[in-house]
Amino acid sequence: MTSFLSPATRLSALVWQGLRRIRQTVTLFFLLVLFPAMALAQSGSPFDTGFTALQNLFTGTVAKVASLIAIVIGGYQFAHGEPGSKRALAGIVAGTGIAVLAANVLSWLWGI
Repeated sequence: MTSFLSPATRLSALVWQGLRRIRQTVTLFFLLVLFPAMALAQSGSPFDTGFTALQNLFTGTVAKVASLIAIVIGGYQFAHGEPGSKRALAGIVAGTGIAVLAANVLSWLWGI
């Protein structure tokens, strides 16, 4: 059984379908435009604070104290003529420079 619709009812149905499609298109447009804008509006990554804390930990006071202890031990080895002490002391000096000055080198290279 087929039911026949009057021309006015068909026209009304076509108008509502058109409006539904327009509404779906507008909704999709706003989702595609507004969500990336809101994502870019946030202030930094959620990992920024954690990484900054790690950077301060490894290049700050802890690194300086560990470097001082390593220099004292390396100096003790050098003073007592341990084999390989010059090589160890050179490694300690290089490691200390890397640990303490890493943040300065990064900012010099990439402006971080």
